[in-house]
Amino acid sequence: MSAFAQLNPRHWSLGFKGGAIIVTSLALLVGSAATSYTLERNTAAATADMLRTMQAQADIQRLHTQIAEAATGVRGYLLTGRDDFLVPYHTAAEQLPATLASLQARAVDPEQLASLARITPLLRRKLASLNLMRGQRNASAAELQAHLASSKQILDQLRTEIAVMNLREAALVEQRTLALQHASNRNLWMAMIVIGAGMAGAMATLTFTLGLVRRVRLAAENAERLSNDLPLKPTPSTTDELGQLADRLHQASVLLAGRASAAQAASRAKTEFLARTSHELRTPLNAILGYAQLLEAGLREPREREHAEHIRQAGQHLLALINEVLDIGRIEAGKLTLACVPVALAPLLDEAMMLMAPLARQRGVQLRHDHAGLTAAVLADRQRLLQALLNLLSNAIKYGPRDGVVTIHLAIDDELAAIQIDDNGPGITASLRTRLFAPFDRLGAERGKTEGAGLGLAVSKALMQAMGGDVVLHDKAGPGSRFTLTLPLATTAATQAAAGADAQAQADQPAPAPALPPASVSTHHLLCVEADPATRILVATLAQRRPHWRVTAVPDAAEGLRVAQTDHPDLLLLAANLAGEPWLTLPTAVVLLGSDIDHAEHSLPHLAKPLDIPAFFALLDSTGQST
Repeated sequence: MSAFAQLNPRHWSLGFKGGAIIVTSLALLVGSAATSYTLERNTAAATADMLRTMQAQADIQRLHTQIAEAATGVRGYLLTGRDDFLVPYHTAAEQLPATLASLQARAVDPEQLASLARITPLLRRKLASLNLMRGQRNASAAELQAHLASSKQILDQLRTEIAVMNLREAALVEQRTLALQHASNRNLWMAMIVIGAGMAGAMATLTFTLGLVRRVRLAAENAERLSNDLPLKPTPSTTDELGQLADRLHQASVLLAGRASAAQAASRAKTEFLARTSHELRTPLNAILGYAQLLEAGLREPREREHAEHIRQAGQHLLALINEVLDIGRIEAGKLTLACVPVALAPLLDEAMMLMAPLARQRGVQLRHDHAGLTAAVLADRQRLLQALLNLLSNAIKYGPRDGVVTIHLAIDDELAAIQIDDNGPGITASLRTRLFAPFDRLGAERGKTEGAGLGLAVSKALMQAMGGDVVLHDKAGPGSRFTLTLPLATTAATQAAAGADAQAQADQPAPAPALPPASVSTHHLLCVEADPATRILVATLAQRRPHWRVTAVPDAAEGLRVAQTDHPDLLLLAANLAGEPWLTLPTAVVLLGSDIDHAEHSLPHLAKPLDIPAFFALLDSTGQST
């Protein structure tokens, strides 16, 4: 920064600027006080000079009057011989020394002092002359006339000197009047200057304070925006403490933005890793679960069937864990696909209780509900809502006591439906509630024997919020926990349509197809286009249980399309990632085979991977009966 730029007040420190304002204000205050004191003293001095001058004028006039009265009294005495004419003389003789002393005390002007020095001997001579004349009443006329002429000469000199003093005093009065007026004017101007300086100081202090408050508020707002990962507002270019704070906040925002970008990149990488890992895990799981189901169905020895069942259950547990991890990844990446439609609650709750009944029987838990006869419907993705319900019911059964009770209560208001799931377990302490919906946090249950990965509640809450609802933990009377799922209600017409659709779906469900008798020759052709060799082998192995089906399994789309166009198979199992226009033009029933099929994108029937063996056989049997 240049030396000129450093002189800009914006770059001074707050301490220096605050100190400068305080020192300036104090200097103005002290200067104002000193100036006021000086002006007051000058005004007082001018006023005192003016009073002294006016009193001196009065003394001069009194001196002149007393001399004239003394002379008049002596002349009257000489003419009449009466003593009463000497009263003014005696009075003047007594007062003249005091008047002269007062005039000498007030006189400070050199010219007046010089006049007094001349007047004093003349006054003494005049008094002596009057005293002499007073004693010559019987003198001759010539002597008396000589004395009168001499006395008049002294009087004329006194009058001349007094006139000079009067003129000088008049000049002094005018001069000191001007001085007093100038002092008053100076007082007025100085008062105006002090008021202006005070207002300027107040405005400077107010401006500094308002600017400081505005910048502090801006810094606080930027700190809030920084905590919310929002861009910062621009700040003035300064190098004081607030400017340094703004620079550090900007640096922190840049650093956090970089870290956020890195975190987003890491999250994307994690999601991609989970997707790839899921595919890699699902591929062997497809074979494990498929062959486990075949083993379980083909074994007769109870112990061997039990072992096969353990393999299948472990595989299904691993598959459920993979699905939950994938759901978390999709939700975090914003790629979760939902189809929210009116869903009737009563049939859905019945289905959830039916699916949870085996686990409840295993632990001796009673499942109770009070939703019979209700026809309410909510806007939700049916599969995802069922998933959230199963997660919460499973937790209530697994973590509650054996031989306990789990109750489902449905509450409806004007806009929301609330599904309450109560258990009578140990409950959740207040210290653990902040961690309740954190992924992979089992709140200490990992030290127990209950299986789990700590994803069920996190996935359920994310799914409910994605559908416009929520999952919360509420307090309840007595022991246990109460989890409440809330969702917006559908309209009345949509509710009736959803209830009718569920009833029609249950009525239209076909009865299980009877197993076809073995045939000596293949009468149907199945084409499987799948890159995974384990899946192709599993499909071929399963098809052997239906001898009337002949299986062709190819690994790539080109070979599969050639076989389909040449042999015209009765059924085409197509990997979901290969679905496209060429396959839709074939006169063949096409069923997609995949683990994560977007139903909004693909309207074709599908089979999930890992394969559900009964569903696969049902597909073969229904296709065989219709062709």
